Amino acid sequence: MDDKNMDDKHNDAYKEKLHNLGEEFIYGLIDNPYECPIVIGENGTIRFISRYSQQFLGIDGKDAIGKHITEVINGTRLHEILQDGKARIGDTLYIGGRQQLISRIPIKDTAGNLLGAVGKGMLNEVTRLWDLQRKIELLDGQLEYYQKQLSQLKGGTDIIGESPPIQEVKDKSLLAAKTASNILITGESGTGKEVIAYFIHQSSPRASGPFIKVNCAAIPPDLFESELFGYESGAFTGARTEGKPGKFEMAHGGTILLDEIGELPLSMQAKLLRVLQERTVDRLGGTKTIPVDFRLIAATNRDLSELIKEDKFRIDLYFRINVFNILAPSLRQMKDDIPLIAHHLLSQLKSEISWGPSGISKEAIELLKGYAWPGNVRELRNVMEKASIISRGNMIRPEDLPEQVRHCTDAGPRTDDPPLEGNLRQILEETERKVIENVLRSVQGNKTKAAEILGMHRTSLYDKLNKIRSASNVDRNN
Repeated sequence: MDDKNMDDKHNDAYKEKLHNLGEEFIYGLIDNPYECPIVIGENGTIRFISRYSQQFLGIDGKDAIGKHITEVINGTRLHEILQDGKARIGDTLYIGGRQQLISRIPIKDTAGNLLGAVGKGMLNEVTRLWDLQRKIELLDGQLEYYQKQLSQLKGGTDIIGESPPIQEVKDKSLLAAKTASNILITGESGTGKEVIAYFIHQSSPRASGPFIKVNCAAIPPDLFESELFGYESGAFTGARTEGKPGKFEMAHGGTILLDEIGELPLSMQAKLLRVLQERTVDRLGGTKTIPVDFRLIAATNRDLSELIKEDKFRIDLYFRINVFNILAPSLRQMKDDIPLIAHHLLSQLKSEISWGPSGISKEAIELLKGYAWPGNVRELRNVMEKASIISRGNMIRPEDLPEQVRHCTDAGPRTDDPPLEGNLRQILEETERKVIENVLRSVQGNKTKAAEILGMHRTSLYDKLNKIRSASNVDRNN
């Protein structure tokens, strides 16, 4: 008997076994609520659709039979199987109001001829697919985030210093870590508010969870909602095809830091208030409310009470976030800690660039302690980095420090400064002007670097400089 006759005999025996199973048995095998199959013929029209399609896919099976698959399901690619007869396993398709994991398999007769194709779900419980998909997206988003943030978190697990102001911060932070309350950290730019927030997170029961930082001053207004709450596939032009989890989702089980919260637009303040009250988020373009478990820490260098008076910050949101307040001291308030912090920063820098000086001379230390540090610790780190590059020995010396530090051109009032005049607003504006001008001088007019030291967005710095110039022109005209 030749091979062809043997194959025919085998196929006949196989068909007989299928026939013996019975029609009801075969139908029950094919149609089930766990896979919810759809079968198309060789011309792409629907030949069979699961009786569970209405429940899980939102498709009326009676109306779908006989129609081309593309008329019934938007974005389907099931008919592509008819072109090459190759199976596709593990694709995603947005159908029935959720992303679903599907397989697309060719249907062939016993002779290997293509008859059509079947598309079906791959999970035992289709209703759990959303949760699995969200967890995968969440892990992917967290991995991408941590890869970007890893270098910034190096050395940020402790609060450096031994002075009374720093000890008070440590004590308050450890006390706050024991609670689940929202925390507001205030203080001048560059005082290490992010370090305090991370210290609280690491000292809390949520330490094993994620720590997600959001710089509210660095997000364009039209991207706030998608950044904080995420979006679904096709939510807007340019959106990822697989969607993206928001920062609150990524912080699930951990802590989210909203840095520079004073820059949050009023429209987003209302939405943030709802998230804090309900502990749920809605992705852009989504239909499913997502529960989130997070601990909120907010930080700002602005006077939120003044913003409330100017109708730029919601008073109800202020009371919601300001349950536990921590004030980050300026470097001027802890001058005795400057040597310790400077050596810590120098050690960090050396571990990053693998070369440079290891110490600071006594004369340089005295200069560092005598300077007012308008940019606080952020400015000190900038000075240490520059000095490390300039220094030719193993020790940072006075000549390695910037001119404004060597000559102690501090930004704050000195004993020989004339007394400040005017009301509180005028005094604050004048002090701010001096701080900005001194920082710009320290970086040779580099506005990008100055904005970084001052802890503000570059456009905010430009706005302040324009106000300073306008005020100067008014003074000259008067």
